[in-house]
Amino acid sequence: GRRVLLIDKPGATQTYFWIANVGVSRSFAARPSLDIANTVFGGRYTSMLNTALRIESGLTYGASSRVVRRARPGSVEFSSFTQTDSTAEAIDMALAVLGQLHDGAVDEELLASAQNYILGQFPTALETAEQIGDQLGALETYGLDVSYFNDYGAGIAAATTESVAAAIDRVYPTGDNLVFVFLGDAGQIRDTVSNYGPVTEMSITEPRFRPPTD
Repeated sequence: GRRVLLIDKPGATQTYFWIANVGVSRSFAARPSLDIANTVFGGRYTSMLNTALRIESGLTYGASSRVVRRARPGSVEFSSFTQTDSTAEAIDMALAVLGQLHDGAVDEELLASAQNYILGQFPTALETAEQIGDQLGALETYGLDVSYFNDYGAGIAAATTESVAAAIDRVYPTGDNLVFVFLGDAGQIRDTVSNYGPVTEMSITEPRFRPPTD
């Protein structure tokens, strides 16, 4: 079910928002297909999210998504910010884009584009001794072998629209199963954000910056 955390910053002229749920761990087998899905959804400037919220509507200067993978499942999330009075419009648009992702938005053209983008970017993370050392350390930390990197390019090239769709269905939450975090002027957006689920509210000045738990 949906839950909302509202962080009150009185006088804020913008609303920052994060929409998320639990994702997958570093050892998730369909990593290449998931990376393609994230690239298309919100992992590059021409992504679905940034195109809708920035390029076409001008509601924000940027919108993105990411999948955080640790030893245990991390988060799958997308985020942006907008003027206070366009909070609902931006949120609704982001959710609509998520719906499009689930409805088969990744066709052959987008698949090929994302594959080329990732295969062009991946080698730049393994250029220096420091970068290679960091990656080898990650392999040790997460109990993975070197095939995690050596086989990655082939995995990206072998991905299909079907495998990407399966990764989307497995990892990306649906509209009814999301956690929302809003940071803005609660007096201006409280009623708006309550439309997205039960609200827990706290001040940005809370010493531990941690919402209360049941």
